[in-house]
Formats: sequence, C-alpha cells, structure tokens
Amino acid sequence: MHLRFERPTYLYGHRLKGCSIGAFAYFNAAGTTSAYRCNIGRYAQIGESSILGPPEHPMNWFSSHPFAFTRPKYMPNMYQFEDFARLAPDAQDGPSYADSMPIETTIGHEAYVGVGSFIKRGVRIGHGAVVGAKSIVTKDVPDYAIVTGSPAKLIRMRFAEPLVERFLKLQWWLYDLAPHKKRVDFSKTEATLDYFEEQLADGKLELLKPPTYSIRPTATGYDLETLPAPLY
Repeated sequence: MHLRFERPTYLYGHRLKGCSIGAFAYFNAAGTTSAYRCNIGRYAQIGESSILGPPEHPMNWFSSHPFAFTRPKYMPNMYQFEDFARLAPDAQDGPSYADSMPIETTIGHEAYVGVGSFIKRGVRIGHGAVVGAKSIVTKDVPDYAIVTGSPAKLIRMRFAEPLVERFLKLQWWLYDLAPHKKRVDFSKTEATLDYFEEQLADGKLELLKPPTYSIRPTATGYDLETLPAPLY
C-alpha cells in the first residue's frame, strides 16, 4: 500500500501502511511505531512504540478472526496461502466488515503523540494537540487540547481560547517560515503570533510548497513518484 509524503519528513524504520505525511512530521527514531491509513499533518511528532489507527475486528460475529470478514484487497499476503483462501470470503462476496467501519485516522498539524500511545482507528487528534505518553485514545481530541491516561481524558488546553482561535485562523503550518526565523523568538508565543498575523495581513507570507512524493512497493523493490502538488 502506498505512502504519500512531503519533504522533509523523518520516518526512520517504522511500519507505515497507506499513510499521508506532511512536511517536517517527525517519528522518533527509537522503538517501532505502526501507523495504518493515517493522515498525519505537518510538524506532527510521534513518539516511539506507538500504534496509530490499527484495523478493527467485529466483536459480535461468529468469529472475530479475519477469515470471517476480510477480502483479498485488505490481506493479500494471507490469501497467498491456499488454506486461508479456501476458508475466507472471495473478492466478489460484496462489502466487507472493513468497508462499514471508519478507515482513516487523523493526526493534526503540530500535534504531539507521546511515547507508547494507542490511537483508535477513525479518531482525530486535533491541530496542536498533545497526547501524553502511554495514553489510549478512543475519542476525538480537540485542537490544542492536552489529554492523557487510559482512556485518555482532557487535562487542560495548551493555550487560552483566544490564543487557540488565533492559531487556527493563522494556520501557520501552511506557510514558509524560514525567511522569518531571525525576526521572531519562538519562545514568546503572543509576540510570534502578532508578527506572523501582521505578515499574513500584509501578504508577506509565502505558502510552503514542499516537494511531494508517493512510494509504493513493487515485486522488485519500490516505485517512487513525484506528485504535482503538496498534500496541504
């Protein structure tokens, strides 16, 4: 299954299946994270040994095993075994259980997922949100919220509501900040917001247009394609 990404992203050796990943998104190099059909925003940060959007299995069927509900397009490797293919549904047997469930999981721009976290499939982690280490997230997390625990619960907001509204209106992750780096102090939140709001109003912020690619496995390796436009 293909992976789409903007440059630069820092993926290291993690297991990523059917994901789209924005520029500057960062996966911690330690441990192994698995992500399934995730749309991951720019500047997102993913701690090691996390699981994002894994597939769901039916709990009220005769069996929760994939032989009862999958299709060849979802588990082609298992269908290579004659014993499994003989038992499991055929491709033409209509919609599968997976077709009735949420497929994509969203990790917002500049969201932070702490070490060893579990994000349920179909959940949205909002822009700027923080998921504490080893949290289990089963519900959507609001923009700029901090959640932690099992199940994860709201601890507090990163910023007061007026600042959150300004961040969401500015959408700074859409712009090229590099030309401005010596004119701001990123540790000073309101002053930096003031500056970039003024630059945007004056038409002095340029959209970030990173090179963007799609990579998919082939029988002999990988096929890399340059995409015509950024993901965001």
